Amino acid sequence: MKKLILLHGALGSASMFEVLTNNLKGDFEVHAFNFSGHGGAPVNEEGFGIEVFAEELQAFITKHKLEGADIFGYSMGGYVALYLAASQPNLIGKIVTLGTKLTWTAEGAEEETARLNPELMKEKVPQYAALLKERHGKKQWKQVIWQTAGMMLELGDEPLLTMENLPLITNQVTILLGADDTMVGKEESENVATILPNGKFISIPNMPHPLEKVDLDTLYEIIKNTLI
Repeated sequence: MKKLILLHGALGSASMFEVLTNNLKGDFEVHAFNFSGHGGAPVNEEGFGIEVFAEELQAFITKHKLEGADIFGYSMGGYVALYLAASQPNLIGKIVTLGTKLTWTAEGAEEETARLNPELMKEKVPQYAALLKERHGKKQWKQVIWQTAGMMLELGDEPLLTMENLPLITNQVTILLGADDTMVGKEESENVATILPNGKFISIPNMPHPLEKVDLDTLYEIIKNTLI
């Protein structure tokens, strides 16, 4: 049975894949884990960001003997997978990303992070703030938000996926984007798929960005058909 690693997005956790895992486990040996600082996982002393998360992914693959496993990365998880593949393409099998922002600018990062304020969230979207508190723990949820904002600003100043290293990713990569995704642009996704040696872009009708609102049956079918 093919091995598949699921990588969560920013402010997310592995627990968000529970339903998708149940769908996939008949076709794949499914693995998932929390990046440091997420879902109650301890904060990594090395820092918080794509480079650290890529090291954690590499360590997870080595520890569980998952060399060559395929990866589905949602949002930030997709960026982490591609960044690791740029330096170690043979460590990973095929990659599928969904809703991954692949082109970062300082202006875009500032726009994305404007809402990443825990006090503002408690006031404007109290239910979501309560969800994040439950997901990451009352001692860490605010820190996860602030550090995520900092990570995005760093990506805006110095993107880690560039015209220089994207062509080094020789893996088969399928970039999925919901047609109703308001956070990620279709043009940037198509452009990166063109730059990748084995890249492909698929737009999914009627699909928004938040994983909680994604039709998981549709997503399951696409992942299965792409990887098997």
